[in-house]
Amino acid sequence: MKIKFVLYCLFAFAFGFSQTHKATISDVKKDGFHNITISPEVRSASKDNLDCFRILDKSKKEVPYVVVENLNRIALHFKKVTIVNKSTSKDSISRIIITDLDLKNNTELILHIANSNIDKTYSISGSNNQKDWYGLVSNQILSDLNNEKETSVRKTILIPKNNYKFLRIDFNDKKSLPINVFDIGYYKDKESAVETTYLKEFKYKISEDKKNKKTIITFSSENFQRVDKISFDVKTKLFSRNASVFVNKKRKVKKRTENFKQEISNFNLASNTSNLFHLNNFFEKVFTIEIDNKDNQPLEISNIKVLQNAISVVADLKANEKYDVIIDTTLTQPQYDLANFTQKFNSDLPLATITNLQKLDKKTKEDTDKAFWQQPVFLWSSILIALGLLAYFVFSMLKDVEKN
Repeated sequence: MKIKFVLYCLFAFAFGFSQTHKATISDVKKDGFHNITISPEVRSASKDNLDCFRILDKSKKEVPYVVVENLNRIALHFKKVTIVNKSTSKDSISRIIITDLDLKNNTELILHIANSNIDKTYSISGSNNQKDWYGLVSNQILSDLNNEKETSVRKTILIPKNNYKFLRIDFNDKKSLPINVFDIGYYKDKESAVETTYLKEFKYKISEDKKNKKTIITFSSENFQRVDKISFDVKTKLFSRNASVFVNKKRKVKKRTENFKQEISNFNLASNTSNLFHLNNFFEKVFTIEIDNKDNQPLEISNIKVLQNAISVVADLKANEKYDVIIDTTLTQPQYDLANFTQKFNSDLPLATITNLQKLDKKTKEDTDKAFWQQPVFLWSSILIALGLLAYFVFSMLKDVEKN
C-alpha cells in the first residue's frame, strides 16, 4: 500500500505542477531582430516569471531571446552645431567659429577630425556679437588623432559652462599644417519615460469606513497581475491625504493558519501633484487602498488606473515565418549567447506581437508539437516504470530470502 501511495503522489505531482500556455507571434514583416512586447496576459500566465517563456520556430527549435525592461533611462543624442566660419590667419592660427549652442548644462564639445599623427595646441573663447571675445580655454593639447580602424576620429574637448552665442576655437599651426575638422557637436541628454500598460482587467469598488474615517478602495481581477503604478483623478480642489496599499496574506500561528493584511506601499494624495504613484511591484489579483480622511469629507475620485511597466523580449526573426510561444512553469531560465550582445540592439527595432494566447489542458498538451520524449509525461512515466520494476525485484528477493 505504501508503494502504491508513493507512486500515486509522484504521478499527481508530474501532471499537476505545470501550467502551460501556447501563443503565436505575428506581424513579422522583415528579417532581423524584433522587439516583442510581453502583454499583461502573457505575464499573468507566466506568473511574472519569463524563465518559463520560449519561442519556437517552424521546426520546433528554440529561438534565442533576451529580456528588455523598459526602465527610465537617459538617452544621449548627438547635436551638431553650425560652423559659421573657417579661416587661417597670417600668424599661423586656424580659426573655427561655431553657433547654435546650448551649453548651460554641458561642458564637452566633440570634434570629428580626419586622421593625423600630429598634436595640436588650441584655445577657446566666447562672444555674443563676434567682435568682443572672452577667454574660456587656453593652450590645451589635442593629441592621439589617429584611428587605426577608420579614416577619422572623434575627440572630446572640455569647456566651462557658458551661455555665449558664439564660440571660437583657435588651433596653433606654427609647428605643423592645419588639421581637417569635419564637424563639431555635443551630446544632449534626453530622458525616456517608462512605457506603461493600463490594466483594464482590474475593477475597483469604493466604500466608506465612517467609524475609522477611511475610504476603502478594493481592486479585483480575474487573474494575478504585476502591478507597478497607480494613478488617481480627483475632483476635490484642495486636499492632502495619506494612503496605504494592502494585500491579503496567510501566516502560520502555532498549529493554525490565519489571514492578515500586509501593507506593501504608502503614498500621499495631494492636490498639487500628478497623483501618479510607483508601487512596490507586487503580483496579486486582489488588493485594497485605504485613504485616511481624518476629519475631512471623502475625496471625490473620478477615475483610478492600475498600471504595469512594459517589458519586451528581443529575438532574431524571419519574415512571414510562423513562430510559437510556449509558457511552461516546469521550465527553467534559458542560457542564450544573445544575452551578451544587448548593446548592439537599436532602440527603434521593428515590433512583433504575441497573439492567440490559450491555456492548454491535458489533452491539448498531448497534442503539442514537442516530441513525446521531450515532454514531462515521458520522463515521469519512465521514472514510475523504473520504480515499479525496482519494487518488483525487491519484493521478489525478500520472498526468496524468506524461503531460504
